[in-house]
Amino acid sequence: MKARLLLIMASALIVRPAAAGPWNIEPRLGASVDYETNPALHEFDTRAEEHVAALIYLPLRYDADAVEFSLIPNARFSNSQGYSTLASNFVHIDSSAVFVNERGSTTLQAGLARDSSLYYLGATLNGAGVRRDTATTAIDWTHFFTERAQVQLDGSWAQVRYAQPANDNFLTDYRYPNAGPTFSYAVDERDTLKVIGNAGFYQSLDGRTSSKSQTVQLAFVRQLSELWTLSSAAGYSKSANIEKIFYGPILLGDINSTQNSTVYSANLNRQGETFGLNAGFARALQPTGFSYLSRQDSVTLNGTYTRSERWDFSLSAAWQKTRNPLVSAGVAQLGGGGVTVRYLNAQATANWHWTELWVVSLHATRIMEQYGPPAASGASSGVSLDLTRQFLRTEL
Repeated sequence: MKARLLLIMASALIVRPAAAGPWNIEPRLGASVDYETNPALHEFDTRAEEHVAALIYLPLRYDADAVEFSLIPNARFSNSQGYSTLASNFVHIDSSAVFVNERGSTTLQAGLARDSSLYYLGATLNGAGVRRDTATTAIDWTHFFTERAQVQLDGSWAQVRYAQPANDNFLTDYRYPNAGPTFSYAVDERDTLKVIGNAGFYQSLDGRTSSKSQTVQLAFVRQLSELWTLSSAAGYSKSANIEKIFYGPILLGDINSTQNSTVYSANLNRQGETFGLNAGFARALQPTGFSYLSRQDSVTLNGTYTRSERWDFSLSAAWQKTRNPLVSAGVAQLGGGGVTVRYLNAQATANWHWTELWVVSLHATRIMEQYGPPAASGASSGVSLDLTRQFLRTEL
C-alpha cells in the first residue's frame, strides 16, 4: 500500500506541466529481484531467500543564485517482512539547504530514516537485526579570512532508537550531539594544513550511561596531480564514561572510567573521466548503539570505470573492526572486555544503459561478520538485478 501511494504521488508530479522556475524534480523509479544465501547472517540454521522490491528515489530541488535546497526521499519496499535480514525495507528522507556569500557558506542538513540495524550497523550479537529509527541534524559554517586561510564550524545531532524485543537489551538507544572547529591554511597551490577539534556528548536515552569525548587532530592535504589527491589526519581522542548504578528506583552512585585512543585517517582520491578511485583507512571513537562510544578501525575502497556510453562498472568494499564496550553487573568493560566485531561488505556492479532513460544493473555482494566473545560468525552471498527508469528533469 505504501509503495502504491508513493508511486501515485510520483506520477502526479511527473505529468505536471513544466514551467519556468527554480523548483525541479528528477525522479528515478525501479524494480529489483534479489537472492541471498543467508540474509539473516546466522551462524547456524542458514536459509536462502528471494525477494522482489520497488525502488523509489524522488529528489526535489530548488536552485537560485545564492540558495540551494533539496528534499530527497529514498525507499525500498519489498515482500520481506520485518527488519531481521539484509533484504529489509528502508525509508530515508534527507534534506539540505546551502546559503552562499562572497566570504563563505552555511549548510543545514536534516534526515529521518527507518531501516535495519543488521545492514547499516553491521553485526551486533548473534546476527540479530532489529528496526532502527534515526533522526539527524547538522550545520556547517565556513568563512574565508583570506584566499589562503579559512575557518569551519561543524555541529551535528543524532538520535537513534532500536525496536528490539522487551527481553533483549543488546543495543542502546542513544542521543549524540557533537561540534568543533576546523582551521585551514593553504601553504601553496598544492598543500593545505588543517587543525581539527571536536567535542561530543554520547548519552543513552534511559540515562544509564554517557560519554564526554574530546578529539584534536592535525591534517594535511596534498594535491598530487590534476587527478590525484592525498588527505591525512592524526591526533588523540579521550572519552570520560559514566555509568549510573541503581538499586530499583534508587540511585546508588556513579562508576567512572576512561577510554583513550589515538585517532587517524588517510584517503587517496582519483577523479577522472573514465576511472575514479577512493581508498582510505581510519580509526575513530564512534557511536554504534552500545553502552559507550566504540573504537572503530575501518578500511574502504570505491572504484568506478566507464567503458562506454552504455556500460559502466563499480566496486565497493568496506571493512570494519569495532570494539564495543559493554556494561555488565555495574562494571564498565572497556580495555579487556566488551565485544569485538569484524564486518566486511563488498559489492560489484555492472550497469547497462539500455536507453538514455532505462538502466539495467547487476549486483554481486558478499557480507561477512565475526564477533565475540563468545566467538561466532556469519556470511552471506547475493545477487540482484535492477531495472530503473530515470525521468527527465521537470521544472515545477
